Amino acid sequence: MGFFSFLKRWKANKTPMVESDPNEFVPALWEDDYCQVEIVSYENQAFIKKQSTGISDLAEKSKSPLGFNESFERGAMPFPTLTKEIRIDYLEYTLSGFGLPKAKHIRYGAKQIFDCASGNTKAFGYYNFIIFFDSEEEFVKNIWITTGLIVDIIQFDLIVSVLYDLGESLEFILIDWDSLELIDLRDRRQIEKYLRGYSK
Repeated sequence: MGFFSFLKRWKANKTPMVESDPNEFVPALWEDDYCQVEIVSYENQAFIKKQSTGISDLAEKSKSPLGFNESFERGAMPFPTLTKEIRIDYLEYTLSGFGLPKAKHIRYGAKQIFDCASGNTKAFGYYNFIIFFDSEEEFVKNIWITTGLIVDIIQFDLIVSVLYDLGESLEFILIDWDSLELIDLRDRRQIEKYLRGYSK
């Protein structure tokens, strides 16, 4: 999982694997991407900054010609998303309301395909931007994204609006554990700058 590890692991849906339409967009979910670019409660900001400092310090000390000789174990958020009691249907309604396409299936690893309708992990988005979330009972447990180069201006603006709405309505921030960037999702300029970073 790279330089640092994380206590959470994505647990595959307990539902049977299914076949998907060959023309259907099926988002890929890799275990290493699980909560790497995480959307979490604003109250976690101090914890995130402390963790980021620890990661940076250890990365500097443990560099070697072959990579790193130590790893950093990231702890769980002190204010988990689950405690906000965001209903699955509310988040789905919000994302769909912006016109973000909902995936019917998720590809896990190279070959496994799971049904979003019966599984506890959902996905919305495009090939270059996907919002994933998993659930516990009727509530959202974790939210994370994968993103790449976004060249379409209309799509870019839509994605900014979606992230901004999550920040405004739910007081969420985004932490990219790969780059250690912390984005206040209540600030459109921060969101735009972060997403434009993928065009370099």
